[in-house]
Amino acid sequence: MDIIEKYTPSGTRDLIYEEAFAEKELENKLYRLYLTLGYKPIETPVLEYYDVFNHEQRYIPDQTIYKFTDNEGKLVALRPDNTSPVVRVALSKLKDEALPLLLCYSQPVFRNNLAFHAKRDQILQCGVELIGGETPETDLRCLFTALQTLNASGSFYKLELGHAGFFDALITDYALSENEIADLRSFISARNSGGYAFTLNMTNPAAVSLARELPRLCGSPDRVLPRARVLAKGRPGAQKILDELETTCSMLTEAGYGTSLILDLGIVQVINYYTGIVFRGYLDGVGEAVLSGGRYDHLLAGFGSDLGACGFGFNISEAAKVNPRQLPPSVPLSFADGVNSLKDAQRVLDRMGKED
Repeated sequence: MDIIEKYTPSGTRDLIYEEAFAEKELENKLYRLYLTLGYKPIETPVLEYYDVFNHEQRYIPDQTIYKFTDNEGKLVALRPDNTSPVVRVALSKLKDEALPLLLCYSQPVFRNNLAFHAKRDQILQCGVELIGGETPETDLRCLFTALQTLNASGSFYKLELGHAGFFDALITDYALSENEIADLRSFISARNSGGYAFTLNMTNPAAVSLARELPRLCGSPDRVLPRARVLAKGRPGAQKILDELETTCSMLTEAGYGTSLILDLGIVQVINYYTGIVFRGYLDGVGEAVLSGGRYDHLLAGFGSDLGACGFGFNISEAAKVNPRQLPPSVPLSFADGVNSLKDAQRVLDRMGKED
């Protein structure tokens, strides 16, 4: 007789007692928050047709998607992301709803990470998607929700703001090839200015200078914006983006979130997914972003819609580790005395229900 394997596959793990309780407590807390803020809940299947994620604006590496064929021979995938499925539902079953659509979710995603990355292949993720509506108002609502999400984690947090269009607005007159632009994006994203200078062999000093300067434009808005305006001089598109970011930062600061904000203009996307404001959230004690989002109008265009959208995903699995929770005390119940024990247990539960 073969012995059944007692361990979980690579990239997965069991949650025992306090770990499971911490995730569920944070999940419930955030779900209540989103409902209070006017978002409506949505759930999508764990299985989606692969085409939902296989589009021009693909931002999830194909090799990380768990995919296989169903009993009809169609290619399906374990949900590697929540945004695309939520958009699919919004543009089909909810297409006649009033705009903007304010949607929230809490469900696991699955990604086939390389073993040496030491990342979980299954994580519990919650988030919101705001579809349609005016851009400034929608972005501000999304940012406020992101800040409240980080605050609900109970840990010291920072929200890092940037803009997907700032890089493009700066290189309009650089006359770079598509390959050079792709290289420049990669090196700036990796904060590797030296690597870009070597690759380009100094044939475009302005681009090399940008690769060195842009990653340094990170810090408090009052320090970053003046330096960024020097870089954006003579480029109206870049100046307009800085004006928008300054307005957003000012409003959030006046609302009391100033000490939680970081402006990072070195956020450069390698894949053309985000189209406007982008942001990341960090918690003290976690070595990577636990929240990531922004404006992603291009994704909806891939579904045949001209609507805009903004949203974010929050990694509950990582955030729940920050503040471990103790299991609540349980009421000792005995069932040794048959029917009398059952009646006693029911009385205890009834009394607890009245107290709640």
